Amino acid sequence: MTIQTPAGKSSVQVVVPEQAWADAQDQLRQAREEAQRLRTILELQADLNEAGRFMSLAMALCNNIAARWQARRVSLGLLKGRHVRIVAMSHTEKILPKMRLVQDIETAMEECLDQDLEVVYPPIDEMPCVTRAAEALSKTHGPHTICSLPLRQTAILEGDSTRAAGEVRGVVTLEFAPERKIAMYDLETFRLALELCAGRLLDLYEHDRWFGARILASCRRYPGKLLGPQHTWIKLAAVAGCAGLAWLVLARGEFHISAPVTLQPVRQAEVVAPFDGYIKKVLVRPGDKVLAHVSILAMLHTARLRDKLATAEAQLATCRRQADIARAKDKFADMRIAQEGMVGAAAQIRLLQMDIHLAALRSPISGVVLTGKLQRRIGAPVKLGDVLFRVAPIQPLLARIRVSDEDILYVQRGQTGQLATNAYPQHTIDLRVVRIDPLAAVHRHRNAFSVRATIQHAPPWLRPGMEGTAHIRIGRRHYIWMWTRPLVNWLRMKLWF
Repeated sequence: MTIQTPAGKSSVQVVVPEQAWADAQDQLRQAREEAQRLRTILELQADLNEAGRFMSLAMALCNNIAARWQARRVSLGLLKGRHVRIVAMSHTEKILPKMRLVQDIETAMEECLDQDLEVVYPPIDEMPCVTRAAEALSKTHGPHTICSLPLRQTAILEGDSTRAAGEVRGVVTLEFAPERKIAMYDLETFRLALELCAGRLLDLYEHDRWFGARILASCRRYPGKLLGPQHTWIKLAAVAGCAGLAWLVLARGEFHISAPVTLQPVRQAEVVAPFDGYIKKVLVRPGDKVLAHVSILAMLHTARLRDKLATAEAQLATCRRQADIARAKDKFADMRIAQEGMVGAAAQIRLLQMDIHLAALRSPISGVVLTGKLQRRIGAPVKLGDVLFRVAPIQPLLARIRVSDEDILYVQRGQTGQLATNAYPQHTIDLRVVRIDPLAAVHRHRNAFSVRATIQHAPPWLRPGMEGTAHIRIGRRHYIWMWTRPLVNWLRMKLWF
């Protein structure tokens, strides 16, 4: 082909091959068809954007598709549960679910949904698919050319309608005259139009339902998300958290009460000053073993007592002589007075002799001297009742546990437990509760009850006065109760319930 083009005052002839010219004409025609297709789809979108409710939008979609692509009938079905239900049909105001036509169209829609691809009857070579339901629909209510397309979620919605993009939510079925043949170009057009309409259509469908239906749909959707393959690590963490919470609520463990403990001897004696005097000699130190009523711990000065004893003996002799003289003279009244003086002097003598005997301080029990460093106090004065020594046997020992008033309710006689001393924390010693004092005392700025417990199988290294921590076994309780008990009790006291 020759084309003349002006070039100044002369003309230029351009020779174009016939094949190139035909190819250019085909490309131009395709571009015009593509532009016309996009124009039709955009016009469809413009018409649909005027609808503000779901049903009006669904009817507008069916009617516009039927009008623009000369379809005899266009039906829109949405997935409800496991089945597809028709919600809109072109040029039809009321849809009866029991109609044979409606049921056959829904069957064809489910056939498209199950295969998750476009179904065309008569089938085209480029897209092999199962068309049994579509063929039945065409033969029963036609003949028609059937084209069913899945309606996919094109975006992730927010709120109760959150779904994954690409999920099939419904099906659109188009019925054409039997002479109309569906090509791949038509399928692409229909697919593009539905992809642009699906987002707004499904969004309105979710939000136009009454709140009860939205809540029910959410309740159905969340278990599917929970059991689906997405977000594996989050689900594993949630399962682990639920299992941990169930373990806290249902599992039971050993509940014990912890409290400070002090070891004390079962028996203890205090050696006190029997009279006012001075220390003469000290014979023992703390840690020495003594025998009851045998070992002398210390000596007090007795010189003053002996002087008083001599005076009392002289007075006794004088009163005895006066009594003899009065008896000889038959002076019975004087004799009686002298005898009374003899009784008083004898009592004074016995008291002084007892004090002189007690000047040698002895322990009333056998054991070990716990306190009594008096070597530096030799010659120092003491008063009646001053504690000079404390003596107690090393074994057996008694555990004195100071239980706070918050926990004393759970402690009872006969309960067992263990204690560990600060000196040997790696060794635990068994104990058994034998007594609970009824009156609380202040210990470390808190009210505490004294609980006494016997020590089972005490090791030889235990000493009176050792401190540590005791655990008293109360019984089996739920872990969540044990861990939340202090907080719950504190809240009850603050909120008073």
